[in-house]
Amino acid sequence: MLQITPCGADLCGFIAGIALSHPGDAMPVNWQGKPQCGFLMLRVAPAQPAGNGGKRWKGALQDPRNGNVYRTTVKFNAAGNLELHGYIGIPVLGETQLWPKFDAKILPGCHVPSLDGK
Repeated sequence: MLQITPCGADLCGFIAGIALSHPGDAMPVNWQGKPQCGFLMLRVAPAQPAGNGGKRWKGALQDPRNGNVYRTTVKFNAAGNLELHGYIGIPVLGETQLWPKFDAKILPGCHVPSLDGK
């Protein structure tokens, strides 16, 4: 789960919650061996109106598993979900994902209650 917060005129997304496959599993680390909890994964700046009265943001997304950096555009839809389009080179070669808004409680240490009820 990302916590999206203002950082100056930009928006930053920090890893704030991680759902583990099994209780007691170790929290994942990034490609540098550091905890993923608190990792700055997304940084975007205002770009242009999104056409639905909202804002579109443009910037970079970094994969915490391997350090790869992707260009990205994001916008929030009417339901508050994040529509993220990541790409290398030109946007037409990218992929769009819908990241749902998460309203449940995140526990200390980035622990997230299981999403599947287990």
